[in-house]
Amino acid sequence: MSDAPLRSRAVAYADDGTDPIDVLPDWSEALAGVVHLSVRERQVFLMLGAGHSNRSIAARLRVTERTVKAHVAQVLSKLRVESRLQAGLVAHAYRVMNESPIHSQGRAG
Repeated sequence: MSDAPLRSRAVAYADDGTDPIDVLPDWSEALAGVVHLSVRERQVFLMLGAGHSNRSIAARLRVTERTVKAHVAQVLSKLRVESRLQAGLVAHAYRVMNESPIHSQGRAG
């Protein structure tokens, strides 16, 4: 479970000017998996996207690191991604999509 293929494609982009859109995977399936996350898994998912370690997540949620590891495993499985890095990228995309003007119209604020 590594990000080696993605890293290789990113290096190829840097070396030969490949279109950057070709470097990024299609996250639509992973983003669709977000609806299947429990409330706690979603919290962990968003913290992964913010770059938190298991220890940091555990402290913030007041649970053990072992519990966080179990939640991370569930998040990876439900999103059908292979690594924390991929889950973090999906979380970032999810956050960006939900903060866009289209999604925030009509909200009090």
